Amino acid sequence: MTLIRALVCSAALAVALAPFAALAADTTPEHLQAELANGQAQYDLAQQTATDIQQQANLSAANERMIAQLRSQAFRERQLSNVSNALAMEQIASALANGARMSGDVNARNELGIAQIKAAGLVAIADANLANGQQLAITKGRFDELANSKAQSDFMHQLANLISGTLAEQNMSNAKLIGQEQADAIHTPAIAQEQNGLAMGANDILAADTVLAASGVAVSSSQVNGQTKASEVLAHAAASLKNAQAMAAAVAH
Repeated sequence: MTLIRALVCSAALAVALAPFAALAADTTPEHLQAELANGQAQYDLAQQTATDIQQQANLSAANERMIAQLRSQAFRERQLSNVSNALAMEQIASALANGARMSGDVNARNELGIAQIKAAGLVAIADANLANGQQLAITKGRFDELANSKAQSDFMHQLANLISGTLAEQNMSNAKLIGQEQADAIHTPAIAQEQNGLAMGANDILAADTVLAASGVAVSSSQVNGQTKASEVLAHAAASLKNAQAMAAAVAH
C-alpha cells in the first residue's frame, strides 16, 4: 500500500506540475482498462515478435554455417585438383625427361659406332696401301713407295685412334650433354609448377579453414544480435505493460 500511495502521490504531483494540456489526459477506469488490455496485447505480440526474431537469427546463423561449409568444401576440392594436377604434370615431365636422357645415351652410342666405323675404314685403307707398297718394293724395288705407304699408314692409324678415341669421347659427351639439357628444359619447369600447385593447395586449405573460422564468428554474431533485438522488443513491451498495470492499479485504489 505504501508503494501505491507513493505512486498516487507522484502521479498527483506530476499532474500538478504538468502543463494545462496534460490535465486533458483520460484517466477513467474504462480508458485505463483499455490501455491495460492494449499493453497486454502488445506484450503478447512482442513475445511472438521476439520468437520470430530469434528464429530468423537462428536461420541466418544456419545459412552462414551452410554457406561457409560449401565455400570451405569448394576450396578443399580445388586444393585436391591443384595438387593432383601438379603431381600428374610433374610425373609426365619426369618421364619425358628420362626419355630425353635415354635419347642422349643412344646418340652417344651412335657417335661411338660412327667413329669406330670411320676409324676402321681409315685403318683398312692404310693397311691396303701399306700392303701395296710392300708388294711394289718386293717386285719392283720401289722402296720409296713402301716408305711413303708406311708413313701414310702410320698417319692413318693415328688418325683412326684419334677419331675412335678422343673425338669419339667428345662427341659422346656432347650427345649426353644435349640429352641432359633437353631433360632439364622439360623437367625443371614442371618441378616449379608442381611446387606452385602444392603451394596453391596449401593456400586453399588455409582459405577453407579461414572460412570456417569466420563463419563461427558470423553465426555467433547472428545469434547474439537476434537475442539482443528480441530482448529489446520484450523489454519495451514489458515496460509498457507494467506502466499500464501500475496506472490501472493506482486508479483502482
